[in-house]
Amino acid sequence: MIDLKLINSIFGTAALFLAFSLMCAGPAGAVSKEQATVDAVQKKYEATRTWKAKFVQKAFIKLMDQVQTTEGEVFIKKPGKMKWLYDAPDPQILISNGDMLWLYVPEENQVNKMPMKNVYSNNTPALFLAGKGKLTESFEVARVTSNSETYQVELAPKDKKMNVKTLTLFADKKSYQILGSSVYDKLGNKTEIKFSQIEVNLDLPDQLFQFHPPRGVEVLDFTDSLEDHK
Repeated sequence: MIDLKLINSIFGTAALFLAFSLMCAGPAGAVSKEQATVDAVQKKYEATRTWKAKFVQKAFIKLMDQVQTTEGEVFIKKPGKMKWLYDAPDPQILISNGDMLWLYVPEENQVNKMPMKNVYSNNTPALFLAGKGKLTESFEVARVTSNSETYQVELAPKDKKMNVKTLTLFADKKSYQILGSSVYDKLGNKTEIKFSQIEVNLDLPDQLFQFHPPRGVEVLDFTDSLEDHK
């Protein structure tokens, strides 16, 4: 069976900085210092067509009182194309051409395939990555803080029934480049992702976001089953 929790965990933080480009501008008139910072980060990302970076993701699981660390490389091409290569400790590939999503776990010799549109609920940040919603429809800017190197943009869900407690974006204080994000849920779990070696507006061919299952690998196609459970 497909592990939707795994997929949502992978996208839960990473999609936040991408979704930021869908945030609406502040109201006309006087603009606060916080809103000016938000607008600057948004403008920076709106000028980005493609995105490549190394990443380290740390997930603190409160119930187990442990931190799980994974790392790898990510490629993004607007709109909606992405490729996440997890190198350690458990190699896997998560890739989407904008319409179809593939999750390949070599250790299990198995591939999960499903339509992007059927994977996410309205309360999943990854929904915005697919261009199917606006961040401000579900979240509001709670506050903007900073230290000597970064800005932290904290977002709070408008719907208090959501499992997410806060979402935070981290941006470089000089360039406004997104450097990472974190998610806190109501159970006390935290997932943080940090990016390095960031390169933007490279020529990333569409072929990079296509996936062809290796010979002999079992393909689990959930296209029909997900449609049936709508």
